[in-house]
Amino acid sequence: MRIDNVETIKDLARGAVLLGTGGGGDPYIGQLLLQQEVREGRHVEVITAGELDDEALVVSVAGVGAPTVLVEHLQAKGVCRSLLEKMEKHLGRKVDAIIPAEVGGLNSIIPLALGAQAGLPVVDGDGMGRAFPHIEMVTYSVYGSRACPMVIENELGDSIIIDHATSDRKVEDIARVVTGALGAMVYSALYPMSGADVKKKAILGSMSYCLEIGRGIREARAECDDPFDGLMKILNRPEIDRHARILFDGKIVDINRETRDGWHFATVAMRGLDNPDEAFVIETQNEYLTARKNGEIACIVPDLIASLDRETAEPVTGEKLKYGQRLKIIGLSAAAIMRRPECLEVFGPAAFGLTDSFTPIEELA
Repeated sequence: MRIDNVETIKDLARGAVLLGTGGGGDPYIGQLLLQQEVREGRHVEVITAGELDDEALVVSVAGVGAPTVLVEHLQAKGVCRSLLEKMEKHLGRKVDAIIPAEVGGLNSIIPLALGAQAGLPVVDGDGMGRAFPHIEMVTYSVYGSRACPMVIENELGDSIIIDHATSDRKVEDIARVVTGALGAMVYSALYPMSGADVKKKAILGSMSYCLEIGRGIREARAECDDPFDGLMKILNRPEIDRHARILFDGKIVDINRETRDGWHFATVAMRGLDNPDEAFVIETQNEYLTARKNGEIACIVPDLIASLDRETAEPVTGEKLKYGQRLKIIGLSAAAIMRRPECLEVFGPAAFGLTDSFTPIEELA
């Protein structure tokens, strides 16, 4: 798959917002960077994991920090190229391909922009199938790859390498402190893996899925009276173990936000449009973690919760939610690998301090 035109980039960004589950960073900045690369005659090839040599060196690239800060920090064009060069120098060899750490939000677009800049392919896959707030919350880590060495750099060029840590969660703790000191929004190169590792540990096909969603929303607007009809045909496909539901249709009546320790925390309260007695609440730590309707769980992490404009089906990031906004909230099943017991230990409800157990959305609905 070749990314070489503005419409495809916009479709990717739209799908990335939906899969970002409210977080992952607004992809607009990354979209501008990638569009500029295309306008200057460069493009990026998205390859399947099967096209990688088993001995290839593959590195993840991702933004780290609070999404609310990202909108105030324009990314310097050379930051990620600098990260790549520092990682190659540290490892003593050239990187052969890039893979996103997550497919949601900014972190699905930044690897593509770097791929275009560096002339490197980007693997059609990621470690989450969505966005998560922690570095260790990826299938790469669950199945034995390590986040270190990790290169961190901000838009001013301040950088640090975390060469070793006792666990990937410790890498997260160190990186979060560094991120706070560097302005609460940085970029990173991490999880160096072999091609063989990627084939075994990544969620494959997630970039293609992101594009399918974004393109599907655009086409549904043109072809359907209600764009959600077209979107749900893409998202709700039980025959391939994809399940989706419209969880709520209403307006925002209250938002409480706080940015602390490099994260964006929020509680979003909604009321039904047709029935104001219906209450809906979303809890956020960078990404949406839980959705409750009238006090009962409607969707819970690692399954995905997405907020969309109720007229256009345009996905909306969490930091852009505001009082009075009218939205439809969609719940979407996580990739099957994300629901395995060993994965739920790392990014299931308990990992976020939630007392609710994980129940798949198709069972809740």
